[in-house]
Amino acid sequence: MIGPDSPIPPAGVFVLGDLWLWPGFGLSRPAHAQLMVADVHLGKAASFRAQGVPVPEQVTEDSLERLSVLIRASQAKTLIVLGDLIHDRLGLSGLLPVWTRWRDQHPHLELKLILGNHDRRASAGAIESKLPGLQLLAEPFFDAALAMAHESKALFDIQGSNDAAVLGLCGHEHPVILMPDVLKSKGLRRPCFYLDHQRILHLPAFGSFTGGHPVSLARCKRLFVDTVDAVQEISTVLFQKRRRHR
Repeated sequence: MIGPDSPIPPAGVFVLGDLWLWPGFGLSRPAHAQLMVADVHLGKAASFRAQGVPVPEQVTEDSLERLSVLIRASQAKTLIVLGDLIHDRLGLSGLLPVWTRWRDQHPHLELKLILGNHDRRASAGAIESKLPGLQLLAEPFFDAALAMAHESKALFDIQGSNDAAVLGLCGHEHPVILMPDVLKSKGLRRPCFYLDHQRILHLPAFGSFTGGHPVSLARCKRLFVDTVDAVQEISTVLFQKRRRHR
């Protein structure tokens, strides 16, 4: 809840307990000066190009620039990546120059990575040697009564305050929802946050070249859609009614 001494969220930011959901696929905890993102998948485009798949060269730079925008806007002093910062070892090999330039823009930023399945595949040792300045963490990671992991299964048995809006955070699923357009001729896939019935908040994928997987409405207790300029809560009942009337 926002009190008289609380910071005022910018336009478009959705407030959920002590968490702020930002358009652009990030989440902050202002009281702790933290920013959280999931599934950045740095190096994915380079990995694809190395395998003969033509994709743009600026994908990694775009992801890091968008991350810088959120860091500045949220005034974060700590960035926590909820897994899959890296796509694979092949893409990791050429990241050091762009990573160094980006880190130089944020010299005082504390950076933590909860290892995800793609990070583990690339290996923690390779990440530490190629991307200096990272603190690597195993899941689940607990910080100030909030549990964090890459996959929700790592948070299966967590418990917390009965009045807490959110008990934990995770990524991995790359959730998207099909939004009907105004002409009702076709749907538009939009990344989304969703709160499941365990009060685990699932974050959308942050990376610019990650794709998405349609969210199961049965798993959603609450649904928050990134509509480009804002994060808006949308009733899952409305989506269910639309599906029944197709």
